[in-house]
Amino acid sequence: MIHTIRIRLLRRDLQRQLANLLVIVIIGSVVHTRTGLFWRVSNWQAISVQIAVVTICACAMTLVMIAGHIDVSVPGMVVLGGIVAGLLIRDFEFPVWLAFALAVVAGGIVGLFNAALVLGVGITSLIATIGTLYMTQGVANLLTNGLPIAGLPASFMTVGGGRISGVPWAVPIIVIVVGLFGTIQRFTLLGRWIVATGSNRNAAFLNGVNVLRTTTVCFVLSGAASGFGGVFYSSRLGNPAPLLDDLLLFQVIVAIVLGGTSLFGGEGSVIGTLLGAVLIGTVNNGLNLMGISTFWQYISLGVLLILSVGLDTVLRRERVYRLMRSMRARIRGRPHSYTNDEPGYPHTIPSAEPVELDSQGGETGA
Repeated sequence: MIHTIRIRLLRRDLQRQLANLLVIVIIGSVVHTRTGLFWRVSNWQAISVQIAVVTICACAMTLVMIAGHIDVSVPGMVVLGGIVAGLLIRDFEFPVWLAFALAVVAGGIVGLFNAALVLGVGITSLIATIGTLYMTQGVANLLTNGLPIAGLPASFMTVGGGRISGVPWAVPIIVIVVGLFGTIQRFTLLGRWIVATGSNRNAAFLNGVNVLRTTTVCFVLSGAASGFGGVFYSSRLGNPAPLLDDLLLFQVIVAIVLGGTSLFGGEGSVIGTLLGAVLIGTVNNGLNLMGISTFWQYISLGVLLILSVGLDTVLRRERVYRLMRSMRARIRGRPHSYTNDEPGYPHTIPSAEPVELDSQGGETGA
């Protein structure tokens, strides 16, 4: 039974990913027909740089959503990660690599704080992470007085703007991040615990899953990945600034939902999230290549979100109806439950002539 359910989930996940690939190919073909630029290698390198931060944050947040929670503090942690790295390099003369690592640690600490609010205090993850979003934004502004950090060395911009063998650093970074979180989700005990926690938290606990530890790890990974995303984003700009990207959180959530992760938890795919991010990058890049106003990006993201959530809701409702029909069919196909008073009751003993007993309990002669 469990094997059959797993095969169905994998098949549905594959269908969703193939649908996203088909949409990417269709949009790309239309844009390339009109501009002749979309399928060029240089254009796809530009797309990889554009979607790198979204992909990094979305892959980690996918685990959080599969576990049945949400982390909307991602933009704040991205800003804080870049600020921490910039200040450590400029004011304390830390090596670039060490500053980047400490920025990731800072993001992980914020993720641990989110987990404490959700699991320890009992605040809903949406409300808790909204509060953390504003707190991290405020801390970033306090550390910099609301001003960008200038005077950083050229090596600071290597990760975001540099190349390795002619390929932007964004490409291997995306591959490593997707490979890491995809492996955690698909092939580790933690990944199975995450799915179990998101499917039914109480049932998972009763079956020996450490729900608290699993959820905590998900939030910490989300924070650490957001911190690294902030490092990449600041490195790409050159000057870390305490400013939130209005579209970042929206793009992260849309990429996750487009990839097939359920808003209700218990189901999702890191590979699907990658394809969702690529689809968003394809739409935005296509609009730019065709000279269409960037305001249409807001409209396109809204349409994609509504379609993906609507499709998820419809499919989930259809699965519930199908399960109910299957249960009814099984109930109707069971043997009739007889009672003692009904003919044919399985345990009915054939009636016999009454037997007379003597005074000592033995049978009398016929």
